[in-house]
Amino acid sequence: MLDRRTFIKQLVLAYTSMKLLSPLNTFADEKNKSLVSICESTDHRQAVRQAVKMAGGIENFISKGDTVAVKPNMAWARKPEYAANTNPDVVAEVVKLCYEAGAKKVYVTDNPCNSPRSVYALSNIPTLAQKEGAEIFIPQSRHYKEMNLGGEFVDDWSVLEVFHTADKVINVPVAKHHGSSRITVSMKNWLGAVGGFRGSLHQNLHQAIVDLASFFKPTLNIVDCTRILMTNGPTGGSLDDVKKLNRILVSTDQVAVDSIAAGYLGTTPENVQFIKIAEKKGLGTSNKNKMNILYGKI
Repeated sequence: MLDRRTFIKQLVLAYTSMKLLSPLNTFADEKNKSLVSICESTDHRQAVRQAVKMAGGIENFISKGDTVAVKPNMAWARKPEYAANTNPDVVAEVVKLCYEAGAKKVYVTDNPCNSPRSVYALSNIPTLAQKEGAEIFIPQSRHYKEMNLGGEFVDDWSVLEVFHTADKVINVPVAKHHGSSRITVSMKNWLGAVGGFRGSLHQNLHQAIVDLASFFKPTLNIVDCTRILMTNGPTGGSLDDVKKLNRILVSTDQVAVDSIAAGYLGTTPENVQFIKIAEKKGLGTSNKNKMNILYGKI
């Protein structure tokens, strides 16, 4: 026979255990995790659509009447199959989704490294995005504005103003190897959103990447992993360097998607300095135990 005190003690312990294991607490724990949705499909437009749906639906991020700025990686004079730029079908589907959610205007632009006209022509991003109603422009001096980024390394700098003034900003990078930063995914994609002499940012590149990622704070990151550049990045040039994954990653957490993409690119978050700096700064998590990863295949 249990005495009264022992019985009550065991009852309290049992109740506490039930509370800790209850669905309500499990739901709360999941809610606090960074949601990352991954969809795999050879139909890259459908992969975008489904991954966004899994992340809560475009209507959770874009409201009726919003002006939206979409930032692809559109830096190199390469055709889509070389994976140096974002897949044009991915960008076009993002534009289409924004208009379906009621966006008033969707802008698509990037500050390219190669000749702008060559990049815009060969990437095929403008052609497909314009078919969905996007306004495309090659940045001119009037499109930039000096701003204080408040970074540890990058302070006053010339910024493509549309990425600061738009109601919503969607980051649509491609996952690639990079000779200087090891990888380039969502956070490094912001180097294409600034002007000035970007070469000087390489003096402290990893901190510069984090400073820019902290400043722009995208509404959503939609990462193109349909074709990824495994080596000789960021420009590529050989189809032998390209791996087809047919995946799209979606999250509000830049650190989380960069960390997952790092694995696809044959490395780990621990080996990428800017990921470690960004996590320490509180921009997101590289720990998969702190992510709610949803995976779908269609």
